[in-house]
Amino acid sequence: MSRAYFCRCVAAAALLFTCLPAIAQESYTPLPGWDRQLFPSYLVATATVRLPPEDEVNDEEDSETKVLGDRQGVLGVELTSPGADTTVTVTVEANAILEESTFEGMLDEEGVSYRIFPTIRYKYDVLAKNKQSMPIEVTFNVTVGDEELEKQTEMLTLRSVNDCPYAVTGTDGEVTDISFMFAAYVNEQHPFVDKLLREALNQGVVDSFTGYQSGDVDDVYRQVYALWNALSERDVRYSNITTSAATTNSVSSQHVRLIDESINNGQANCVDGSVLLASLLRKIDIEPCLVYVPGHCYLAFYLDSERTQLVGLETTLISGAGDDTARDLPNVEDVVDAQWREKDSWATFCAAVAMGNEDLAKNKDKFDKDDADYQVVSIAAARQMGILPIAFDSASKFEPVATDKE
Repeated sequence: MSRAYFCRCVAAAALLFTCLPAIAQESYTPLPGWDRQLFPSYLVATATVRLPPEDEVNDEEDSETKVLGDRQGVLGVELTSPGADTTVTVTVEANAILEESTFEGMLDEEGVSYRIFPTIRYKYDVLAKNKQSMPIEVTFNVTVGDEELEKQTEMLTLRSVNDCPYAVTGTDGEVTDISFMFAAYVNEQHPFVDKLLREALNQGVVDSFTGYQSGDVDDVYRQVYALWNALSERDVRYSNITTSAATTNSVSSQHVRLIDESINNGQANCVDGSVLLASLLRKIDIEPCLVYVPGHCYLAFYLDSERTQLVGLETTLISGAGDDTARDLPNVEDVVDAQWREKDSWATFCAAVAMGNEDLAKNKDKFDKDDADYQVVSIAAARQMGILPIAFDSASKFEPVATDKE
């Protein structure tokens, strides 16, 4: 996913639900999120994203409508200016999730439609803890010139932080790809990551995690397998649970487990397993990517610090049955000792690499084109763009593996 493509997606996301009927000069129309939906994951993850100047984004918004305030905003109003150089004040209130937020500015041209988004002062700690979809009231106050317009209150759905939006369809049918959002569920800072690394070291596949320091491809494979084996020992199994409690036809979203949920519940869908392994790899300085194809997500990682050799890894095979026909990795020999090559986890790891590499090769041309349905999202690039990891639940306890309980 290129930076220009990413910026176009973020800039377009705020403007999708603004193809509205003509409005009278004396009134305004609230812009209440995406189809009256607020996604805490999106608000938290993009909080530090800063778009380049508007002319560099080069999005295709309607030139007849001007945008004031936060170009990434999802809460605002639309109104038509009653005159040139008219002052305007827009305030948004929703005490449960945000502090009162105000935009003050000028409507330069008479008769022009303006979309105005105050910079919202969200309560990010509250948003990150929201685990259940729930109704929430958002109130809009607008003053144009000396006239205070009638206050309007909209009922929105505040989604669970586990609900990850990945595509938004506007009222004009235009679809905006925001699949970069899955990178927000990669959390290399989660305290469970260090605990899992300790478990992996205790199992003895490797005696340390050194990332790319050795410059040896075999060593990179060995470290990735050590993590794979640790998750296999925990019996983290594929579970195709993706449905969210709340739905809307306009926003495509998927339920994604946070790291502590996948570990303690021993379940992971294709995205869950990919973000879990990506978090572990980021922690040991091996760069991961999330790979999206229609209806599916898997992991990829670089074999070298220069990021020239990308390897696929089909994460749905974790804790699956061993495949005796797939016990070799491409272009390497004796990555692990014989005792490990006999384990089912090694067979599934080899099969997962083979399956991932096959898909990377098959769809290479599509990945190279900024096709919304085929994306390779570098977690390092997402972090550089400002995509933050969703905060972990500090009250969650790390459950030991079954053998430790006996």
